[in-house]
Amino acid sequence: MIIHRQLDGQLNIPNAPRSVALGLFDGLHIGHRAVIAAAVEGGGDELTHAVFTFLPQTVKKAGFKRLCSDGEEQALLTSMGVDELIKADFSAIRHLSPEEFVRDILHEQLHAKRVSCGFNYRFGAGGVGDAALLTSLCADCGITVTVVPEVNCGDTAINSTAIRIAIADGDMPLARRLLGRPYCLKLPVTHGQHLGRRLGLPTVNQALPNDMVLPRFGVYASCIQWDGNTYPAVTNIGVRPTVGAAAPLAETYILGFDGDLYGTAPTVYPLQFLREERTFDSLDELKAQIRRDADAVQTMFAPPDKRDVRAVFFDYDDTLDNRDDAFRDGLSSFIRYYYPSLTEEEFLVRLDEMFYFQRSGYGRVIYYRDLVEHFLSLYPPERSVDVDRALRRLEISFSATGIPHNDVKPTLAALREMGYAIGIITNGEAHIQARKMDHSGLRPFVDLIVLAGEEGCQKPDARVFRLAAARLGVPCECCVFVGDHPITDLAGARAANFIPLRKRADLSADHPLHQMTMPTDIPVIDRISDITRWLDTITD
Repeated sequence: MIIHRQLDGQLNIPNAPRSVALGLFDGLHIGHRAVIAAAVEGGGDELTHAVFTFLPQTVKKAGFKRLCSDGEEQALLTSMGVDELIKADFSAIRHLSPEEFVRDILHEQLHAKRVSCGFNYRFGAGGVGDAALLTSLCADCGITVTVVPEVNCGDTAINSTAIRIAIADGDMPLARRLLGRPYCLKLPVTHGQHLGRRLGLPTVNQALPNDMVLPRFGVYASCIQWDGNTYPAVTNIGVRPTVGAAAPLAETYILGFDGDLYGTAPTVYPLQFLREERTFDSLDELKAQIRRDADAVQTMFAPPDKRDVRAVFFDYDDTLDNRDDAFRDGLSSFIRYYYPSLTEEEFLVRLDEMFYFQRSGYGRVIYYRDLVEHFLSLYPPERSVDVDRALRRLEISFSATGIPHNDVKPTLAALREMGYAIGIITNGEAHIQARKMDHSGLRPFVDLIVLAGEEGCQKPDARVFRLAAARLGVPCECCVFVGDHPITDLAGARAANFIPLRKRADLSADHPLHQMTMPTDIPVIDRISDITRWLDTITD
């Protein structure tokens, strides 16, 4: 992804037709993702996918604090398929009228052909322009506008203000649901007073940036991750009133670990607020309280004495949707675009040929480029194209065609109502799976999505299951995993001490999965909605 920053009143960006997402995008929460996904999907492979926003330091807004760092922002946008991040100086644009903004910025500088925005988008001097005016003005310049409606998580509207309030209150589960990902601190480890080591409780110190939204000061049950490993932890966020701190920091005591993390930037996930910061009369009292906090976290992550399901995780492809149907739809769009003169009979033959070529690679992680290169070489397209653009068109088409089974959203809503935490763990290329999650509409229904392609380990590696459970603050033994594949899903879940449940996949008779030996000691459901009844039987 290329980043352009306005420094002199002019954007100075290449002359290229664009599909542009408009907004402040200060948190890249679920609602923001919907606006950006509309720009990416609408842009196809002919347009450059761009996000137009503002440099944070130029936004003079009371109480404005960022919800994600530059690094997190860039990683998230790249995974969404964004080609360019364009950050303008708000002070250089705020005086423009709505007409000037559309003409001078969108049309003449950005060369926008399509734009997307949220339902509450405001623009122009004084914020006098709204989405309706944007649509009207853009039509005069030949720009198509997509207005994305409000996105809700249950009865709660998803917006940056609600997320800031949740974080400031220390309500990390709510912040996680609204953000669409856990709030985390990925910061360099700094040298402190080394007091923890002298107390026999060595800690990791991370200085907190002053431009970010900070959680309520206090002590949290947390987990910490680096180098593929995840550990339960206790994190104090604040100023450490007993011993003092020059500035707010996160100080984390890692249970069962006594190593050196200097020079690294581990990721800390505050999970649950435990108590306020307080001043202790002595270091011995402080040490005793840290041990009590650690005991509380140890209990939180300890396997229960009896079966106690607290979280339900799902595989995505062929569990929550029919992956073959989605891929056929994506291929159909691809073939009709690059080979428009094919007869219907020729189209169907080509579709089957491409579909079964890919089918031979079932279970592999990377195969889409192989598919595109093979068939563009075998059948030269009728349109001028390079492999990268063709690959992007296929990936976007495929990502946007997967539709969850009809009972999925009602079932996820029912599980949440029953008090279960809900997650998805999916293998594959991270950027493709991330787009599937956006277009499926499932993000507001789940508490956590783990894209194995971002984690450096794919199912059936038990580590990806363990880190997912840790990010919800739940013991692995209290997690159910629902999947269709006997190895990547069921064997992997069992290796991580999850409770496996097989979803019978709705697949054609010739699917390779049917040639695999299925475990006979794992219960089976035919529909996702069957899980509520099954949970009743094992938790009675």
